[in-house]
Amino acid sequence: MRGSYRRISRSLLLIGAALIVTAAATPAPESTIRWDAKNAYLKCDGAIDGSITWPAEPEAACVAMLMCANERALSAERQQRLIEQIRRVPGCGEP
Repeated sequence: MRGSYRRISRSLLLIGAALIVTAAATPAPESTIRWDAKNAYLKCDGAIDGSITWPAEPEAACVAMLMCANERALSAERQQRLIEQIRRVPGCGEP
């Protein structure tokens, strides 16, 4: 009886450890990342494409857009769309 209890406990411990490792390795969805986070560049593609919103305030949107222009490798098409979006933000300037 004791041997089977230990095997079950060890199995449950290994399963729990595997679940923790899997959860830690799964990246957070872009929509949950804050614009001031280190990995905010992950939001850029979605924001440029319109599936994620830019920050509401123009100054914060400008900072986010310029970060995307500088920190994210973009296709030529996305780069052009981003430039157009930046130009629509009052006082943002050029990337």
